[in-house]
Amino acid sequence: SAPSPVSVVLAGVVIKVSGAYAAMRVFRDVFLNDAALGNVMLVLGLGSIVVGALGALGQRDYKRMLAFSSVSQIGYILMGAATGSAIGFLGAVLHFFNHATFKSLLFTGAAAILHKTGTRDMDRMGGLAQKMPVTGTGSVIALLSMAGVPPLSGFWSKLLVIIAVWRVSVPLAAMALLASALTMGYFMVIQQKVFFGQPAEGMEDVTEDRSLAFVQVLLSALNVIVGVAFPFLLIYLNGIGLL
Repeated sequence: SAPSPVSVVLAGVVIKVSGAYAAMRVFRDVFLNDAALGNVMLVLGLGSIVVGALGALGQRDYKRMLAFSSVSQIGYILMGAATGSAIGFLGAVLHFFNHATFKSLLFTGAAAILHKTGTRDMDRMGGLAQKMPVTGTGSVIALLSMAGVPPLSGFWSKLLVIIAVWRVSVPLAAMALLASALTMGYFMVIQQKVFFGQPAEGMEDVTEDRSLAFVQVLLSALNVIVGVAFPFLLIYLNGIGLL
């Protein structure tokens, strides 16, 4: 319900700094990666992934769906940090960054759509990819990155988190991996209701919001560039013995 610029800041920065980052630092620096607490955090993280994704699937309000998906994605950050390993912490930090970029991109797109259509009800939208190609392309890039599709940046952070969790608990890692299918589920809901097909009634005159187009292009490029460049960073970190 926040104004669109505030939603971008909340989703991109605030929820992680005030919640996920604090939990990561307390677990590592206060509890010294305690295994028992780590197991609790792993279960809570998995619960967050599943409940957030199911909540997103049940929404028709575009911004509410994106907000529920943030609940789900924070679960991956929590699970990576809860392993107490270097690779898990790296995955959590990278997903911290990735979530800031792809979720900011999605909320910027939602702001553009709200500004041009006057509604957040996805059942009243449709065919907007034809009318708003920059927003439509940005949505695809952000959602595929969030779902962990290579070579986008979200793939690497999810891969590192899953590997780290796999070393601690194979069942939890398998469930976290399968939960990515739920992300693809609400990805398809957004694309089908908002961007695919013919323009819905009342959407014939919608045009691209040029004031937000540059931001969407920049954030889209970040998701692609980080995804392509990150393997070279992994090789470097492995070479100096940090992984």
